[in-house]
Amino acid sequence: MTSYRGRAALAAGLTLLASAASAEPAREAIVTAQLGGAVEIIDLAAGTVLRRVPVDGAPAGIALSADRKRAYVTRPEGHGIAIIDLDAGRVLSEVALPGGPLGIATDPRGGTVYVADWYGHRLFVLTERDGTLSPDGEIGVGASPSGIAVSPDGATLYVANREADTVSVVDAKARRETTVIPVGQHPFGITLDAAAGRAYTANVTGDDVSVIDLAAGREIGRVQTGRRPYVIALAQGRGFVTDQYAGSVTAFDLATLKPIADIDVGDHPEGIAADEDGRLYVANWGDNTLSVLDARTLKVIKTIPTGNGPRSFGTFLR
Repeated sequence: MTSYRGRAALAAGLTLLASAASAEPAREAIVTAQLGGAVEIIDLAAGTVLRRVPVDGAPAGIALSADRKRAYVTRPEGHGIAIIDLDAGRVLSEVALPGGPLGIATDPRGGTVYVADWYGHRLFVLTERDGTLSPDGEIGVGASPSGIAVSPDGATLYVANREADTVSVVDAKARRETTVIPVGQHPFGITLDAAAGRAYTANVTGDDVSVIDLAAGREIGRVQTGRRPYVIALAQGRGFVTDQYAGSVTAFDLATLKPIADIDVGDHPEGIAADEDGRLYVANWGDNTLSVLDARTLKVIKTIPTGNGPRSFGTFLR
């Protein structure tokens, strides 16, 4: 079997699923340093690492609890997830899972975590009981699920299926796939804009973004990007896509779906997230940095050093 990183490189050329924005201006970035075997908690104002938490198994995907006090981190080569107390800077526990856990997302209301099996056709459901997280069944989806997005009410999941070229729409309560939406070639990250009734997938080998009308349940447009788009974030009426092989972020207008600019960042950008202050944060896997962009000026305003191989595929700002 091809190694996880090898398959991911072919697939991507880390959103979750990326979150469009955190609840307030970000103070910290929680970075999965995959090659360094750690999760780093970075003070964004100071540009320094506050705490470094060792995590084995090639940490990659990340989601935060509803109260932003814990991080759930996938370990594709460790076959499970690690649960981290962010204030204490330590691993609270680990949950073993089969296959290749990669994409991860949480119910915004708390209590449930969803994990995509990169090597399969399923999501793992984990439920919080008595302060612990336990496996609680599976949901069938398309081939090689990666990014996961959850609706604000927790009722619906949207899953990018890399090998199927589709997005699965899942009824979370019934735990079943209800709709399959064809999109571009090899969708990886998926980002939800619930207020606008849209979702966006980064189509890795198509070098474009699919725009999905959620009510209609179909793709309504495409946006051209740089080489190997990976994850999308939304800010200031614009979309921002990490282009792994171009070392850039493509900015596009959400109303017209037209590209606006290509912004040079670091080498091999992967995870991206935006905060309410109009800043975007990009994890550059190839040169161990976090680029900070201004969504209005489309300029890099800061570069922060990180550990080896930062990915942060998912929600990583708090």
